[in-house]
Amino acid sequence: MSTRTRHELRRLADADGVTLDQAIAALVRAERQRRMGEALAAAEVTAADTSWLELGLRTVADDASR
Repeated sequence: MSTRTRHELRRLADADGVTLDQAIAALVRAERQRRMGEALAAAEVTAADTSWLELGLRTVADDASR
């Protein structure tokens, strides 16, 4: 890692009040989530997926109305 990149990461970590290790872990997690979202966005939704999502939506709506 270059000194410049390390300093930029240190500034991000300091601004968030976390350690450099915690900042890097958060960035890695965010990138992993971005890639998963990209893969999900490209996937075709099947009838089974739609049924599962509708069930989840109904469950959330039912819980919210209680």
